[in-house]
Amino acid sequence: MITKRIIPCLDVRNGRVVKGTNFEGIKDVADPVEMARLYNAAGADELVFYDITASFEGRALFTDILTRVASEIFIPLTVGGGINTLEDFDRVLKCGADKVSVNSGRSAGPRTSSRRRPRNTATSASSSRQT
Repeated sequence: MITKRIIPCLDVRNGRVVKGTNFEGIKDVADPVEMARLYNAAGADELVFYDITASFEGRALFTDILTRVASEIFIPLTVGGGINTLEDFDRVLKCGADKVSVNSGRSAGPRTSSRRRPRNTATSASSSRQT
């Protein structure tokens, strides 16, 4: 029997949880640490944080917030955005993430897609077609 799981995915930008559509009309929603506490208390099975513009803007992930969130919740935490090297994987895991999610960084080359990639990695691929 398949068990249903509740896994909230929060988009984070500039240290805040945000909401938008197709990266447009982005609005500030809340503090990520507070949102993590709320979902943890509400019984979520896991929590996912995506720094939605980190890779595009060429900056590192929000490790200070990640460390605070990891110390406040007791459910698995997956983090993505701005993960481009094995050092990025290591840094995020040391901040308290249980899993790392990569997408654009994976397409940059063998730096993260090698066999040395940690086991607790979720990868995804997406494509867009311009006409």
